[in-house]
Amino acid sequence: MRHRPALTRAAGYFRGIAGQDGGFPTYMKGDPSEVGMTGGAVSALAWNGPGHADLLTGAAGWLLDAQREDGTFERSWSVSEANTIWRGMWALHSMPEPARTTHHERIARARAASTRFLTEAQNADGGWGFRPGDAGDIASTCYSLLALSAMGRRVDRDPVVRAGVEHLVSRQDPDGGFTAPPDQVAPRPLLFDAPVFGDIWALLALASCDSDWNW
Repeated sequence: MRHRPALTRAAGYFRGIAGQDGGFPTYMKGDPSEVGMTGGAVSALAWNGPGHADLLTGAAGWLLDAQREDGTFERSWSVSEANTIWRGMWALHSMPEPARTTHHERIARARAASTRFLTEAQNADGGWGFRPGDAGDIASTCYSLLALSAMGRRVDRDPVVRAGVEHLVSRQDPDGGFTAPPDQVAPRPLLFDAPVFGDIWALLALASCDSDWNW
C-alpha cells in the first residue's frame, strides 16, 4: 500500500499525544482531552489499519464517560450542540472489532441517548439550531444529519432524517452554495467564520444520508 508509511507515522503521532485518560488533546500532550479532538482521532485511527485496539478502546471509553445523560457532550470548538454529537457518534460507530465489542452495550446506550436528543431537538420545519429551541441553521442541521447517518439512519427509511434533508435542500442558495452562520470558536471565544464550511458540511450531510452511503 503506497500510503502505508504515512499512515504509520500518523498513528505514531496519535500514540504519542494520547492522554493518560484515553482522550486526545487539541495541541500538546498533557493538555486536557477534548471531545471534538478525541472523536477526530478515533475516526482517523479506525481507518488506519489494525494494531490500534488499545488506543481505540481507551478513547472510546473516554468519549462514553464524557457523554451527558441527555445525549450531548461538551461543545469543544463549536457553538452547536450537534457538532460533538456527530464527532462522538462517528467515532464510536467507525471503530473496528474488537474495540467496539469492548464497549458494545455502552455504545448502544450512547446511541439511544443522542438519537433521542436529536429527535426531540428537531424543529417543526425539519432543521436544527445551535441549541434546542433555536431557529434552524445550516451548520447545526448538517451536524445533526451527519450524527444520525453515523448511527445508521438513512433518508429512505427515517422520517427525522428525511425532514432534515428536505429542510437542508430548501435552504440552498441560488448559486448552489449553502450559507451558514459562524460556528467554530477559534481562538475562543471569537467566532471563526469560514463560509466554505457551509458547503462542505452540506455536501457531506447529503451524501451520508443517502441510502447507498457506506461509512
